[in-house]
Amino acid sequence: MNKISKLGHMQRNSTNNIAKEKRSESRRAKLRNYRIEIKIVGHPIYQFRVINVTAKGAGLLIKDDSAFLKMIEVGHIVEADFISPEGTAPSGLYKAEIKHITKLDKQEHRGHQLLGLSILKKVDN
Repeated sequence: MNKISKLGHMQRNSTNNIAKEKRSESRRAKLRNYRIEIKIVGHPIYQFRVINVTAKGAGLLIKDDSAFLKMIEVGHIVEADFISPEGTAPSGLYKAEIKHITKLDKQEHRGHQLLGLSILKKVDN
C-alpha cells in the first residue's frame, strides 16, 4: 500500500484535472488543546495535536521525522484516545482506521504530515 497520499481527502477529476472534496461533513478547526493518544504494543504512547475533527474522524499533525510514521500505514486499525478538554465529541477511546497520510507543504505546517483517522467504533472501558 502507498504510505503517503498526495491527494489525501481530495479526489482528482480526470476530465478537467480539478481536485474535488470527498468529505461528507465539515470539519471543526481551531481546536484548543485537542489531542489524540495512540498506543502501539511495545512502544511508548504517542500523543498528537488534532487540527480538525468531526464525529466520524480527525486529522492529526505529525512531524516528518516521527518514529510513529515508520510503524503505521494506511489501512491499519489503532486504538485512539480522543482527549477533548472542552468536552466536545468525540471524546474517549475509539477503534479507528488510518485513512491517509498526506505530506503538508503549507508554510504553517511545513515539516509535518497530516494523518487522517476514521472512527470505526467506541471502545467500552
